Amino acid sequence: MPHRAIFITGGAGGMGLETGRLFLKAGWRVGLFDVDQAALQAAEKEFDAGQVMTRALDVTDESDFAAAMEAFSDFSDGRMDILFNNAGIAPGGLLEEMPTQTIRAVIDVNILGVIHGIRAALPLMKATDNALCMSTSSSVATFGHAMRAVYTASKFAVKGLTEALSLELESYGIRTADVLPGCIDTPMLRAESAKGAGRPFQLSMLDRLPKQGAYRLMPATAIAEAVWAAYHDSDQIHFYVPEEVGDTDKIKATDIQAARSEIKDFLFRPR
Repeated sequence: MPHRAIFITGGAGGMGLETGRLFLKAGWRVGLFDVDQAALQAAEKEFDAGQVMTRALDVTDESDFAAAMEAFSDFSDGRMDILFNNAGIAPGGLLEEMPTQTIRAVIDVNILGVIHGIRAALPLMKATDNALCMSTSSSVATFGHAMRAVYTASKFAVKGLTEALSLELESYGIRTADVLPGCIDTPMLRAESAKGAGRPFQLSMLDRLPKQGAYRLMPATAIAEAVWAAYHDSDQIHFYVPEEVGDTDKIKATDIQAARSEIKDFLFRPR
């Protein structure tokens, strides 16, 4: 039986790297792709070169994606069981104050990067039985977060794209799903939280997160487990981490003001 293979963007750290570790333990071939070459080199040292490949990749560059797919195809013997579009950026701030360059970067990485990845991967996914097209959306795609308006828009786009492609790609036998993380303990979250608060993550983030519910701090391994579950569950499209994140979608379906109040209370409760 051929080795199953997963292609992971944003694979040098956090959720992408933990996903690679889990699938490697299960005997899969793992491709880790990231724009951060130094982080890729550091990650590469812990893996067996025969089971894991790494390559620098700018997800905003279609030609770079095409080259990455060719390299991955050579590594995986022409298989792609899972495409995990995980690369993303999450700069915050008031919409009126955010530089246009930053806005464009969010759109380019979080939306176009996902689209470029899917288009480039389609030939390999079409050639692989039971292939899964998986992308990282966010809890902000249940109800938008203040100070994250552009990021929110990008993740709603990923969620909508996922739903549309669940219909469009079905004829090829390709399944489509996304993961919607809440607060995941990753280097990106630590950096953004500390920067926004002007003090270290341990002081700026841990003291404001609830200990229970949708916005409790979760380990990056929880995302890896969601990707694993998505591959083995052919019916579910949205995977909320933790599951309580999905409660906002349920509430919003019948009472959008209640959903709005819930998010507002989380974002603006006294510190």
